[in-house]
Amino acid sequence: MPALDPHRLAQVIPGFAEADIPHKRLSLDQCSRLGTLLGLGRGTEAQAIGVSLRLSEKGAITSVAFATEALVVQINTQLSKSSSGSARTVSPYKGIADTLSNSRCLLVGVGMQRIALLLRHQLQANCMAVDLSMLFSNLVERGLPSPGEIAQEVLSSRARVFKINALWHYQTNDDLCLRAWLTACIGSRSSERLEASAKLRTEHLRVAHIECLAVAAMNIELLEAKKPTQSENEFTRVDILKGRKLLLHNARFQSRVRKSRQTIIQINGGAMEARAFEAKGRRTELQIIGGRALASADIVDVRVLGREEATSSELARDGYFSDLLEEVAVLDGSTFNRLLWFPNRKNFKRNRRQATDRQFDALNASQRIVASAMIDEKEQLVITHGPPGTGKTTTIAAALDYWQVNKKPVWVIAQSNVGVKNIARSIIKRGIKFKLLVSKEFHFEWHEHLYKGSVEDTIIRSERFFTDFDPVHEIGDAQIILCTLAMLSNPQLAPIGMFAHRPMERLVVDEASQIDVSEFMHLFGRFEELRKVCMFGDPKQLPPFGKEHAPKMQTIFDFPHIRKGAYFLDTQYRMPVPLGDFISQEVYKSLLKSVHDVQGRDCMKVIDVRKGVEEQLGTSWKNMEEAHTVVNLVKHYYRKLKFCIITPYDAQRATITNLLKGANLPSDVVYNVDSFQGTQVSACDVPLVFVADNMSSGPNRTRSPVCHRIGRADHHASFPEPPESRQRHAHPVPAGHDPRHPASVHPRWRQTHVAREAREGVGRSGWYCWRSVGGCDGSRG
Repeated sequence: MPALDPHRLAQVIPGFAEADIPHKRLSLDQCSRLGTLLGLGRGTEAQAIGVSLRLSEKGAITSVAFATEALVVQINTQLSKSSSGSARTVSPYKGIADTLSNSRCLLVGVGMQRIALLLRHQLQANCMAVDLSMLFSNLVERGLPSPGEIAQEVLSSRARVFKINALWHYQTNDDLCLRAWLTACIGSRSSERLEASAKLRTEHLRVAHIECLAVAAMNIELLEAKKPTQSENEFTRVDILKGRKLLLHNARFQSRVRKSRQTIIQINGGAMEARAFEAKGRRTELQIIGGRALASADIVDVRVLGREEATSSELARDGYFSDLLEEVAVLDGSTFNRLLWFPNRKNFKRNRRQATDRQFDALNASQRIVASAMIDEKEQLVITHGPPGTGKTTTIAAALDYWQVNKKPVWVIAQSNVGVKNIARSIIKRGIKFKLLVSKEFHFEWHEHLYKGSVEDTIIRSERFFTDFDPVHEIGDAQIILCTLAMLSNPQLAPIGMFAHRPMERLVVDEASQIDVSEFMHLFGRFEELRKVCMFGDPKQLPPFGKEHAPKMQTIFDFPHIRKGAYFLDTQYRMPVPLGDFISQEVYKSLLKSVHDVQGRDCMKVIDVRKGVEEQLGTSWKNMEEAHTVVNLVKHYYRKLKFCIITPYDAQRATITNLLKGANLPSDVVYNVDSFQGTQVSACDVPLVFVADNMSSGPNRTRSPVCHRIGRADHHASFPEPPESRQRHAHPVPAGHDPRHPASVHPRWRQTHVAREAREGVGRSGWYCWRSVGGCDGSRG
């Protein structure tokens, strides 16, 4: 019988395996022997069986491994074409289901909540199980221990934590089988803990609940599989400290090195290795754990290997799955979980009245209808589709003003810190009092400039939660709390009395179209006092991150019974009328009206950057020639005017910013798509907008239409693009789009310009050569 690779065994735990571990492979038709192979026919006590599984890119279980200390059994769960097409009287998964339903079978694994749901949904197999990370949660001060940390504690002090954790990052047969075997070894040595622990069971869950939870679990697994296992760090310098320590000065927030027990910092391609044991603002302290000493000037490359610990949101989500599987909670026990996933009516009755409260005097008709629905206590769930510039924040502010006057607590959240900040800047102008919760990691030394001014006085930074926090003193009489979705899952908020002082009775969600709706599931289950939820978003703009990897991911707008009852803000004030009319026709079925001073068509230019080539930088992209073209535009035409620059890629944002700084030009006006989302661009503040670095959506934005970029243009928009982009269009960008071959403006916009320019003798269909924007060589002014 084949055995597990002894070399791999020695790599993860040297000297632990005293003999070869047999490895047997079964087809589905052979699984009637599974229980016997695992030794479940002997004795009366439950036996720990290690388990791991592998999914296809579409989310189907393709292979599952079960293990004892003495044997690993790997099962190919894919049905052959002949068996899948023929009528069967017996389930092909009967052998697995019978084995897992054996009262002596206790599955143990890491991420066991999701594994149990997927086994039940896809293989029709109920099980009894324990998650090892939660079983050994006492091993770490915060969060949950990694598989490597558990193995080092239970199996051997020689266990190599990083190499064991890496088994969960890859999906080869060896990785799959070693995961199952290691968890079986841990389980067999933890019998007392297992016996005393609460068990995860699927048999009590209703079919509808299983389907709902299993889709969420599948999406999580698909996204986990796509997380990078290494990333490049950008730094300004590295200082050598005493005690074999380094001080790394990070250059970019997105590529910063974070404190982590689970990652290794590789320097100069492995010449030196370190761990990040402390991070404060832009600086990360590293402890050298291997390799030769290097001088500061010799350090040219820093790379992070491995994956960081789970976030507070991820921990809260998995905790809720555990509660459901342990029968501590019921999925449809929450009003809002019922409204979303288990509605008892096809359509929601929408509010049609327009409240006459003074807070709504300045609103247009569609805004007033939405604001009236928000304050109506009878309408529990209010969903609003708001295209760019239609006054989503204005509408939210009106309802917040009403609630403030009536002293009713409200929590307002968005997916991003920038989105929350934009809400804060908008509502503070209206005299609305609030407190803004922000993480120290995001704020300190990185984004303090975003909160300068009046908003700064409203901030409560997350490190305050660990001191003597008095919510009465810190919050005062403010009824409104702003934070990100992730912050709402911070485990410290409840212990410090935040929800006791400002109960979660009303929840307003901005950027809802960018959020996987399953992320609300545990929040709705947690806050029993929640009585009102209002969600704002635009499904025509950015989808949830990772949608291309987990296509069954849903937003609130993907539920037909909810989409039919959604409100629509029908008047945009931001884009010039030609842009607004074009977007209305092509994206919003001509339902969007435009009100703007700019009426002429000459409000958009596309610049042909012939030499532009996109280069990958980590997980982002940059194009030096397009960046130089943008700098030339600023240098020769716009340096004395107010303007801003946006780009799909953060690496390109950093490149343009650095080039502007080097040319002594304004450099604090450059955004990527995410940070610009929600930015208030008004005619009196920022009359010019450039969309830099082509109009493609990038690797993680494959289906985002062009309106997201030009939807914030108030007066004029310029689009530097490579020449090949003229052969393509971006509404929408097709799945699998290669960002090196970017998309362009919509053909119908170009056709409109062709006719006009033929009459007026201007350019060729709105395209301008890069040489025309300054600089004899066309790239550097």
